[in-house]
Parts: sequence; C-alpha cells; structure tokens
Amino acid sequence: MKLSLRFKTITGIASIAALLLLVLIVTVFQLLNDLVDSNIKKSADTTVALFVSTTKNAFLSYDLASLDADVSEILTNPNISYVKVKDKLGNVFVEKGDETALSRPFEADLAVSEADDGVYDTRAPIMVDNTLYGYVEIGLNIASVTESVSRVRNWTVTLGLMEFVLVGLCSYLLGSFLMSQLHQLLQGAKHLGEAVRNNDYKEVFIPVRGKDELSELAEAFNQLVERLKEEYEQRQRAQDELKELNTLLEEKVQDRTALLNQKNYQLEETNKDLKETQVQLLQAEKMASVGQLAAGVAHEINNPVGFVSSNISTLSEYVATYQMIFSQIQVVLDEKDEPKRALALVELEKMLGNQDMGFINEDISDLLSDSREGLQRVAEIVKGLKLFSRVDSDQMQKHNINDCVRTTLAMVNNQLKYICTVETHLGRIPDVDMNVGKISQVITNLLINAGQAIEATNKNGKIIITTCTVGEFVELRVEDSGCGIPPSHLDKLFNPFFTTKPEGQGTGLGLSISFGIAQEHGGMLSATSREGDGSTFTLALPINPVSKDSQHTGETNDA
Repeated sequence: MKLSLRFKTITGIASIAALLLLVLIVTVFQLLNDLVDSNIKKSADTTVALFVSTTKNAFLSYDLASLDADVSEILTNPNISYVKVKDKLGNVFVEKGDETALSRPFEADLAVSEADDGVYDTRAPIMVDNTLYGYVEIGLNIASVTESVSRVRNWTVTLGLMEFVLVGLCSYLLGSFLMSQLHQLLQGAKHLGEAVRNNDYKEVFIPVRGKDELSELAEAFNQLVERLKEEYEQRQRAQDELKELNTLLEEKVQDRTALLNQKNYQLEETNKDLKETQVQLLQAEKMASVGQLAAGVAHEINNPVGFVSSNISTLSEYVATYQMIFSQIQVVLDEKDEPKRALALVELEKMLGNQDMGFINEDISDLLSDSREGLQRVAEIVKGLKLFSRVDSDQMQKHNINDCVRTTLAMVNNQLKYICTVETHLGRIPDVDMNVGKISQVITNLLINAGQAIEATNKNGKIIITTCTVGEFVELRVEDSGCGIPPSHLDKLFNPFFTTKPEGQGTGLGLSISFGIAQEHGGMLSATSREGDGSTFTLALPINPVSKDSQHTGETNDA
C-alpha cells in the first residue's frame, strides 16, 4: 500500500506528540503518586507516634479509663477511621472507630495504592528501653485524598487529549502546505522523465516562488535540467567517437583473441606435461621408498613364514602319531573276540606308553598359537603394502591416522629395530578424510628419515611418535634423537631435490612430495630442529576439511 508524504508527515508528528504526552502524563502520575504516598505516610507516622507518646503511661499502668478517653479524643479527628491498642501478645486493651475496619485482620499499608478500602493502616510499637510492650494501630481515612488524585488524573488526561488533537490539526495543515509546493516538483520530475526518453528538454521548467528551501529545490531542479541538456549533447558527440573506436577495437580484439587461444593451448599442453611429470616423480619416490623397505619387509615376512613352516612339520609328525593311535583304537573297537581284544588293548597301551601324549597335547596348542601369530604378522605387512600401493589413487576416505602409524611401523620395523627404539603415544583422535596410501607414504618417509638421522650419529637412539588433537586439526609428531638439521637448511627442507644425504642415498623428493601431500589434504607439514640434538616433524590434517569446490568458489569471489 502506497503512503503519501502528507500521511507520513501527519502520522510522524502525531506519533512524536503522542509519545511526549504519554511520557508527560506517566511522569505526572508518578510524581503525584509519590507526593501522595509521602504525605500520607508522613501524616500517619506522625499521628501514631504522637498517640503512642500520649497513651504510653496509661497503657503501662493499665489505666483503661484514660486509654479509652484518649482513643475517644483522637477519634474526634474526622481523618482517623479507627484506633486499636493491644499488647505484644495481641490482647486488645481498647478499640474504637469504624466497625468494618476493626473486624478485618490488620495489615500495615506501605503505599496509598495498597489501601483499596479507603483506609490507610499503620502501626507503631510501644517500647521502653528497647523492650516491646504493645502496639497502637490506627487507620487514616484517605477517601477524600484518593478522590482528589483521581480528579487531577482525569483533568491531566483530558488536557493531553486536547493537545493531541491540536497537534494533529497543525500537522494536517503543515502537510497540506508542503504537498502543494512538492506537487509542482513532482510534475516537473514526470516531465523530466518524458524528456529523457524523448531527448527533448525544451518544455521542462518549474516556476520559482518565494525564497524558502522548496524554492531553492525548484531552482536546483531547473539547473539540473540545463546540465542534462549539456550532458546529452556531450554524450551524443562521445557516442559518435565511440562508434569509430569500437570498429578499431573489434579488429584488435579478434587479433588478441587468436593470440590468447594459441597461448591457452600452449598452457594446457604445459599443464598436461607437468601433471605427467608429477605422477612420475610421485611414482619414483614411492619406488625409492619401496626399495628401502624391500629388504626389511622380506625379512619380516620370512621370519614368521619360517617358524610357521617348522611348526607345520612338527604338527605333521603329531598328526601321524594321532593317526596311528586312532587306527589301533579302531582295531580294539572292531575286535569281537575278547582274548584278541585284550591283546589289542595291550598293544594300544604300549603305543601310548611310547609317546609323551601330555607334551604333544600341550605343544599342539603352542604351535597353533605361534603359527596364528606369525600369519597375523604377515597379514599386517601385506595390509600395509596394499595401503602403500594405493598412493596413486585420489580416493579420499574416513580413516584414523593411528592405524596408518601401526601399519607403517609393521613395514619399517626391521629397518629401525637395530638402530633405535620406537616409542608411541597414540591419543584418542577422530577419523579424518585422507588418501590412506599417500598419508602412509608420508609417515614412511618421516620414519625412514628419522632412522637415517639416528644412524648418522653411530649411537642407538629413540624415535617418539605422538598423535593428538590440536584445535581443528589432528597432529602427528615424529621426534628423533638424531644428528639434527643446521639452521641454514631448515627453510630449504621441503624444496624439490634438496638433500643433505651423500650422493646416491637420497633423491631429494621425499619431503617435497610429503609437503605437497599434506597441502592436498588441506593440512601442513612443518619441522623444528636443534643441530646435534634431533628433529621434530609435525603433520597436521584438518578434522573438517574445506571442499575443493568451496575453495574454488571463494577464490573466484575474491578475484
């Protein structure tokens, strides 16, 4: 619904006036209530205090006649409704006045608004040397006061309503006057709109009357029309010049477009070559890691396979023994002739006597347990190799980095156990989105590097592996007690082909590729070191990674 300026002006002024009147009336009512409460309370306190001082001696001496006379005398005051004198136990000595007021339970009033029966109830104690003996209860008749307050309120509301009506009338007259002046500006604006569409500014003009702000606005409007005429003429000239320039620009754009297409094609070819090179480097680093792990993994697999094979040979001998005994048991069961059956039993007992069946039964359980453990070790190593083989895949899945640590340790254990001890502190951490093969490759690189750093010191060292949650990231820390890294090399660690190892012992790609894998996951790989005291590498992976689409959208918006 469209609201006119006149309506808005009248409504605005009337609303402000109504608000101010409301504040004024509420303030007057509050001041009036406070004034009445203060006077009534002061009068009540003064009256009851004077009466207590007058009747104290008669009350303490149980002079009921004097008390009665004092009460009768104070009730001659028309503003006092009732008087009651009683001891501290509530026993009434004298009570006179309005029967209705005396019949209800006494409750002292704190404000005039609480005295809804027209009687303000108050009470004062009768005390001597801080000892309470009784009370004097008095009710003041405030009906005339409340009636006067009500009349004042009614007059205040009436005057406020009259003022509100006068303000509304003045607002209406003011709005009408303003609209008569603004109507001319509105008509001029409509004519200006038609002139802009038709490019004809000859008939657009507003007469200027008076010297107020609206007259200044009309004059400014006329100046605007003149400037628009000039702008239109300049624009026409500029359009003609632009047509000529556009013709030249189109030719240049076509030439530049052909050149850009050629450059884009070259960039696409270059990106394709870079991706192929990246894949080849990643594969080369993986093969280098596999070469480093091959001997250790073979040894780790050969050990359990060797004793499993030995256990199976022993189990075969035990099985042959059981088969021989079961065959003799079958002979005993099938023989019907008692003498021959007795001979067969003697033969069975001789077989059992020749074999240590208790040892065989106990050894079978140990052989099976050891074989199961050895096969489980082989399965763990194969599982680690499977994860490591998936390094080329881009598949992301929820996985716990603690499992990656355990699997990788099973693969590199043989390479580390002769040069250091490995201590793990794996915390309770959530699963995160990761490429399991690539993260396993990062952990393998960090552990092998740590082992080589310890080996360079020619001392048996320690590797400490810690996992924990830090803010919105899961962190893996690999700390070694190796030779450390010189400060001058720290800022070059993750550069491709940078290595401090002797020629032929490192490609210089391990940490660089690991750093790239961490960034692919939205995380970070960092290092701290003290030369001669060891190094700490920290891999941080986000718990809730930002999707690549979201990142791309954000980069586009920033651009």
